[in-house]
Amino acid sequence: MSNESLNPSSLTTNGRLVAYSESLKAGIQHGIEFTKLFDQLTDTKDAGELLAASTALFDFQMDTDYVVYPHKYDANDYYLIFMSRLLELHNNKDAVLHSREDNLKADTLFQTFPNIDDSEEFHFEQRENQDGAFYVEQNSHQVIFSLNLKEKAMYFNSDTITKLFITEWSGKSDNEAVTNAVDLFIQFGKYLVADFGFSVDFNMLDASNSKKYVLANSDLSEQIMDKLFVATADNNLMLQNMDTVQGAFLDLGNQIIFSLYKEINADGSGHWVITVQDPEEKYSLFEIFNQFAFLKKWFLDNLDELQIGSKMS
Repeated sequence: MSNESLNPSSLTTNGRLVAYSESLKAGIQHGIEFTKLFDQLTDTKDAGELLAASTALFDFQMDTDYVVYPHKYDANDYYLIFMSRLLELHNNKDAVLHSREDNLKADTLFQTFPNIDDSEEFHFEQRENQDGAFYVEQNSHQVIFSLNLKEKAMYFNSDTITKLFITEWSGKSDNEAVTNAVDLFIQFGKYLVADFGFSVDFNMLDASNSKKYVLANSDLSEQIMDKLFVATADNNLMLQNMDTVQGAFLDLGNQIIFSLYKEINADGSGHWVITVQDPEEKYSLFEIFNQFAFLKKWFLDNLDELQIGSKMS
C-alpha cells in the first residue's frame, strides 16, 4: 500500500474524493451491519441468537467519522429489549415494554408492571467504572439487579428487595399481586440459567433450602432475639432455641421452618444467617415476609441490624 493511501494530506484531489466515497460506503455498511443485529434482536425465535445480538449491540458504536446516525437507541435499551424478548420467548408477557417519543434520539424504552402501579417505570442504566447494566426503578433509581450479558452474570440487590418489594409495593397492592410481579424477575433469572448457563444470585428471592441469607451485620444485639420471641408469642407461635449453635428456629406450620443463627467459620470468626426450610422449596425469605406480616414487621423494625448482605451492597 502506498503512502498516498495512508496519509490523506498526500492524496491527489481525485484520490481524496475516492477516499471520501469509500469512507461513506464503509459507514453505511457499518449501519447495515447494525440493522442485521437489530433485526436479529427483535425477530429471532432462537435464544442463543437473541443473546448474541444483545451482547454485540451493547458495545456497538453506530457512528463513524463520516456517517453519523442522529436517531438511535442507547446501549441500555438493547438489554431491555433482550429481557422483554426472552420473557416473550418463554410466553411470559406480564412485563409490558413501552416507548416514549423522544426528538433527540430513538424512542425512550421502559417497562411497567400493571398489577402493581402503572406509574412505576423500569429500565436499564450503566454506572461509571462498572461493567454490564443495572435494572432500576426509574424514579428512585433503586437497583433491582445487575446484568452482564458478556460475563453471563446477574445479581439481585437486597436493599431494593427490602425497600421496594417488601415495603413500598406491599402498601400498594395485595400480596398476590406483589408476588406475581416479583416472580417475573425470578423467572427471568431462571431463564438466564436454563438457556445460557448464567450465574445468578437471587439473594432474598432464592427459595432453595440450601440458601443461607447472610446478614450484613456480623454481630446482633441480644434484643433482636428477644423481640423475635415476643413477636412470635403474640402470634401464638413458639420460638425455640437451637441445640448445636447460637440461635433459634420457628415452626410456621406446613413444615416451614424459619431460623436465625450464628454460623462459625473455620478461622473462628462468625456471621449471622437466616434460613428458610420447606419441603417443596417454595418459600424464599422475600415470600416469608410477604406471607407473615409479624416477621416482616420485626425485620423492618430492626433493619439496621438485620439487613441481608449483597454482592451489590
